[in-house]
Amino acid sequence: MLSARGLAKWYGGARVFEGVHFDLVRGDILAITGPNGSGKSTLLRIIAGLETQTNGDVERSASDALGYAGPELGLYAHLTGAEHVSFVSALRSVAPDFGVLAYVGLSGAEHKRIGAYSTGMKSRLRLALALIGRPVLLLLDEPGASLDAQGRRLVADIVREQAKQGAVLLATNDPEERLLADMELRLDA
Repeated sequence: MLSARGLAKWYGGARVFEGVHFDLVRGDILAITGPNGSGKSTLLRIIAGLETQTNGDVERSASDALGYAGPELGLYAHLTGAEHVSFVSALRSVAPDFGVLAYVGLSGAEHKRIGAYSTGMKSRLRLALALIGRPVLLLLDEPGASLDAQGRRLVADIVREQAKQGAVLLATNDPEERLLADMELRLDA
C-alpha cells in the first residue's frame, strides 16, 4: 500500500531527516513523532506529493486515494463549508457527500462563510475535506491541534474507522494521539 525507502530531506545544506524507511498495509496506523523541526510535517507533505524529498523513494498504488489534513492547508474565507466540499469533490472527481460535515460536527455551519469559522471549526473542516472520496491512505498532521475534548475524540474515531478501510499516518506530539497508533516512527532533530 505504501513503502518509503531511504527518505531524506535537506534544506540549504541542513539535514531535516535522513534514512527514513517504513511500509504500511491496510489496518496500519503509524505515528510520526519527534521534536518541533524534526520533519514530521515535511515527511507527510512528501508522501502526499506536495513536496519532494532530497533522496529516497515513496511507492504507493496509484489507485489508492489519499486524504490529507494539516494546519497549513488553505481554506477560502469567502466560501462556505458546503462550497469547500463541492470544490474538493470536483477536484477528486467524486460526488459531493455533505454528510461529511455533520460527521465532523459542523451541522448548522454548512452555509457559513469560512471567514466566520472559529479555529476549531476550520480544523474540523480540514478533517472533513481529507475524508472526501473515502481515501485509502489518510495523512493527518497534528489533527487534534485547536480542537476541544470532543474534537479530539472525533479524531480518535476517524483514525480508528480509517484503519478498517486503509491506513493512517499521524504526525503528532500529543501522547493521546500517539496511543492511537500501533507503530511509531520517531524523527530526531
